[in-house]
Amino acid sequence: ITRTVFTELARMIIYDTHFHLDPEDNPEEIISRARQAGVSLLNLISCDINDTIRNVKIAEEHGIYTTAGVHPLHVDDFDGDFSKFFPFYAHERVVGVGEIGLDYHYQKEKKHLEYQQEVFSQFLKFSAQTLKPAIIHCREAFEDCYALIKEHLNADQPFIIHCYTGDQNWAAKFVELGGYISFSGIVTFKNAADIRDSIKTIPPERILVETDSPYLSPVPFRGKRNEPARVVHVLERVAFELGITQEEAAELTVANGKKVFGL
Repeated sequence: ITRTVFTELARMIIYDTHFHLDPEDNPEEIISRARQAGVSLLNLISCDINDTIRNVKIAEEHGIYTTAGVHPLHVDDFDGDFSKFFPFYAHERVVGVGEIGLDYHYQKEKKHLEYQQEVFSQFLKFSAQTLKPAIIHCREAFEDCYALIKEHLNADQPFIIHCYTGDQNWAAKFVELGGYISFSGIVTFKNAADIRDSIKTIPPERILVETDSPYLSPVPFRGKRNEPARVVHVLERVAFELGITQEEAAELTVANGKKVFGL
């Protein structure tokens, strides 16, 4: 991305709908760099109860948004007490139920996968009860994710398939259920042609952008630690695939983000 393009983007409002912080990170520095790049709307995503407690405080202090949930790769450490989470959904800075979902990449044992499904199902029920959108991690588990969403969410209730890695067909199926599709730095990777192709087939009003930082830095930062300021590179690629200007893509994805998260 050129300096000129970066300067133009910095004048826009951009929404990174999904990023993470590690306990040792300096939120003030990371959020400040994001805002300098025009990324003034941010969702800090939680992965467990400790994350949720810490992130609510950060959101309050820095005027950003956050979520409450258990990531599928964190279910081994989850004690099954869902009651800890429910009060957070009344907080004005908590805009979503997540990160929740299914991840079949690392674990293949049936008992573990069933527990993932149990935890995911309960948080989907919280989403249905609170009308806060579910922020869904779906890795190598599209069929089960789809089935559980269809079972537990109300018809056309908004949800987000974050960091989308599927094809056009799955994108269409999730959109039909009421889903939004969020794209990360993966869209800039050389081997992500299928994901880029799906951008062109999704209704524009269902597209979001994110970093999923500190992971998945976009080109030209691939392999380095990611942060929300770099969502401008995701936006640039999404704009290109849609055949619109980056300013139009920023306006589109901000409007979409505000709608799904009730801002």
